[in-house]
Amino acid sequence: MTTKDMIKWIILIMATALMQIVTIETKGHWIIGGNVAFPFLMAMLLWWCPRMIKEMKGK
Repeated sequence: MTTKDMIKWIILIMATALMQIVTIETKGHWIIGGNVAFPFLMAMLLWWCPRMIKEMKGK
């Protein structure tokens, strides 16, 4: 695993944990929906989107 991937994993884990904490503070309980989808969307932004942009540019 490269340093770049490790940093992405740290960002993903921290953002997911903070999202869960804020949701519980706001709503008073954990809700399914956005809390479940958020990690997948964040992973797409960190891993899939940059790769697709590079492919579209032709690098």
